[in-house]
Amino acid sequence: VFLSSALSSCKEKLVTKVSITKEAKLQVILESIYRKHPNGIGFILHVEAPDQNISWGNSVGYSNRLTKEQLNKDQPGQIASITKTFVSAAIFRLIEKGKLELYQPIKTLISEDTKALLIERGYNLDTITVAHLLSQRGGMPSMVTKKWREISNENLLYHWTRDEQIRDALSMNDKGKMGEFDYSDLNFNLLTEIIEKIEGVPFYISIRNLLNYKGSGLTHTWFYSLEPDPEDAKERFYQYKESRNWVSTYDESPTWGLFGAAGLVSTAENLAKFSHALASGKIYDYPETLNLMYSEIPDYDYAMDDYGDGFEGNYRMGIELITGPNIRMYGHDGYWGALMYHFCLLYTSPS
Repeated sequence: VFLSSALSSCKEKLVTKVSITKEAKLQVILESIYRKHPNGIGFILHVEAPDQNISWGNSVGYSNRLTKEQLNKDQPGQIASITKTFVSAAIFRLIEKGKLELYQPIKTLISEDTKALLIERGYNLDTITVAHLLSQRGGMPSMVTKKWREISNENLLYHWTRDEQIRDALSMNDKGKMGEFDYSDLNFNLLTEIIEKIEGVPFYISIRNLLNYKGSGLTHTWFYSLEPDPEDAKERFYQYKESRNWVSTYDESPTWGLFGAAGLVSTAENLAKFSHALASGKIYDYPETLNLMYSEIPDYDYAMDDYGDGFEGNYRMGIELITGPNIRMYGHDGYWGALMYHFCLLYTSPS
């Protein structure tokens, strides 16, 4: 890609082609996205590509739609369901350490209260495994319940506990079929129970230690309201849901989904660093662990979802695989507008 500038006279036209840096191209992309989405309040983009000597980030737009404060690229935000990839990576660290098995039944791994509730609802805990939960194939009901809808309409600041969310979800009569994909936040609430039972400390401390936040440069990633904000953290930017009359993350309690399904706050730079550390094998001791996280599980339904324009996707274990023309992407999205993906080019075009 080139920018063309022209020097003109009545006799001749001289065109000088100026090569644009990769960082400048990224800036053009960021600004074009902003222009094409007039209802978007602001966008932050960060790219980590060490093999191309790129570590770049910037922002456009506002951090607050009412005050029009300028958005800063280093401001953190709620990453919502991207948290699931962190939880999954921590589970695979436990597997790598020999403290857990991927196909281990969950019967002895979860709390006694949760076990009793699941058995009461007809779940066979001798056949539901850790792999079922990671791949969203545990047959768990949705946590978006009648009670949640009522509370969302009446008291957005309602304080949820993990036990309450588990009880509420299991009170619904919508049990799924084990082995079939059915996205439910409850799967990951159960996985954090498993982490706590094995490690003996709160799950958010275990995840921080298992994933070596410090070693991966994750200085501004934390479970909001469960861990203290980093001393030098900037103010969280506002994240909005236009479909819910512009309700923001400041209007709603962070406790719904806080316990593994969501809950993490991070910066775009930290997400890019984590994504690169995960994909490059720096999180794990052995490359086989990452391959296992990315793999299909035998006898599971892995029908590809058609995203259009030649792109297809399916859910692996706490991470989604999207394939398209000449590209493969691993990552996750989040309810409040967050996206984290690692892009793998399948070949390099000569142009």
